[in-house]
Parts: sequence; structure tokens; C-alpha cells
Amino acid sequence: MRVLIVGASGFIGNYLRRSLLQRSDYEVSNTYNVRAPQDIDGSWHRLEITDRARMSQVFQETQPQVVVLLAAIADVKTVETDQSRATAVNVDAAAHVAQLCTHHHARLIFLSSEYVFGGDTGNYREKDHPGPNTHYGWTKWQAELAVGHEASECSIVRTSLVYGWPLIGRQNMVTMIVDRLKNDGAYTGDVNTYRTPIYVEHLTESIVQMVDNYYPGIWHIAGNDWINMYEFACAVAEAFNMDASKVKSSQVSPSVRPTIDPVEELERSPRPDILGLDCTQTSYRLGLRPSGVVSGLQEMLAREI
Repeated sequence: MRVLIVGASGFIGNYLRRSLLQRSDYEVSNTYNVRAPQDIDGSWHRLEITDRARMSQVFQETQPQVVVLLAAIADVKTVETDQSRATAVNVDAAAHVAQLCTHHHARLIFLSSEYVFGGDTGNYREKDHPGPNTHYGWTKWQAELAVGHEASECSIVRTSLVYGWPLIGRQNMVTMIVDRLKNDGAYTGDVNTYRTPIYVEHLTESIVQMVDNYYPGIWHIAGNDWINMYEFACAVAEAFNMDASKVKSSQVSPSVRPTIDPVEELERSPRPDILGLDCTQTSYRLGLRPSGVVSGLQEMLAREI
């Protein structure tokens, strides 16, 4: 089966590509833009996703049967500061990919986000109506509508906070917390910010299953634990045998917080507080294995790079 991963050089894309290459029945093609892969070969295609002519050329060259669309501007802060660029990448380019999928008779798997919801109640189900309160969330919602309309066969995967060892590129929440605690710093976790974190390889396992079989519609693939960021940081500290007393709740006085903390800076970006996805229906219908925070962190440690 010929698979095209649009955005294969990113965090999730690298893991997905590695999983697919373990199977002899996949012929995997990949795109990258800024971050060139270390093991670049003929399967890689440099691509600016808004370049419609180049995107059409890549489809013509690779003739995919399944396309996994991961490429997007995912940094919430960046999206808020350059909304027109974010709309062009996250919405317009996604719609074009969906059109090409229909033209080439390819199935589309589109990665969306919990940010399509407003963050008032959390544990959102697939049938709950989106109501984003960030431009990033709005772009993902509009992209869902666009690809659902343009692609003749489309699966939409919403996920939550994804963590694991970065194979390339920037860190994620777990590795930033670990680095902070390792360097004798402290981390302040927000007790009012909820997510359903998922280990990256648990997510990519599910996407591979969707490559194998067509599951139309919207699917929630995230962790089983609906947890606030203070509890999550404590779980990280315990899993990595670090001093959990360095993890403070958001109720601690600002005077004791570190003056420069990239993790806290990440959390200051405009974002809804109470998110997380209810994956009960998806897990039952797809037969997915449970993915709790403790088991995910243990598996991450077992796969240390």
C-alpha cells in the first residue's frame, strides 16, 4: 500500500513513519519543509504546504492510496500572532490536500485537535459540538469541515496532549518538565488545566490501524486519564525518579516561581483550560488498548533514546 505522510518530519510524523516502515506491505513517501530529516533519501519530498502546484506534483509522483495529513502550524501562540498565515496553512492547504485525495482516489486521515472545543467542561465526546475560543482551535475546526466536504473518503482524528522522546525538533511537555526538574529548577502546574495526555506511540499505533482499514468520520484518540497539569507533572516526576516536591501547584505565590521557565511560557499561551477527550466510543469501536499516564510514561522510559 502506498502511503503519503504530509508533515513526516515533525514529532508525530517521525514516529508514524518509523512504525509504517516496520511493515513490508507499505511503500511510504514523506514530506518535510523546514526540518530536513537526518536519514533523507528518495522517499522524502521537500514541500511548502501552501504551494498548490508543488503539492499536486508530489501527489502525481507518489500516487498515494492513503494520505496522512499531519502538517500544520500547531503552536497556539504563533497562530494567534499570525492568523492569516495559520488559516492558509491549517485550513486552505488542508482543503487542497483533501481535493487531491479525491482526484487520486486516496483515503485521507486528518489529524485534528481537542482545541476545536471551548474548554468549559472537558472530556468531550465525538458528537459534542465544537466551539473553539482560540484561532488555532478555529482553524482545526474549519479544516475538519473542509476535509470532510472535499475528501471522498476521510477519517478525522482528534487528539490531546501528545508526549514522548522527540526524534527531531522541539521538546514536548514531558521532556521540558524533566529538563526543568533535572536542572534543579521547579515546575508550576496549573490545577485548573485539564488534558487527556497520550504517549506518542499509542497514538501512532491507532493511526496505523486507520491506514490498514477505513474508518469514516470523527474519532477521539487520547489517553484514558483526565488529569490536570499539576497532577501530570507529579506523575512525570515520579516516573523519572525526580523530586516531586519541586512540582508546585498554580496556587503557589508567584514570588517563588522561576523567572524564566519555558514550560510556564508554553502554558501562558492563549488556550482553553478544561479540555481532554472522551475516547470511550472510539476505543470500543476500534478495539484500542488503554493508554493511561502511568503506562505511557513507563513505556516512554523503556524506549529511552
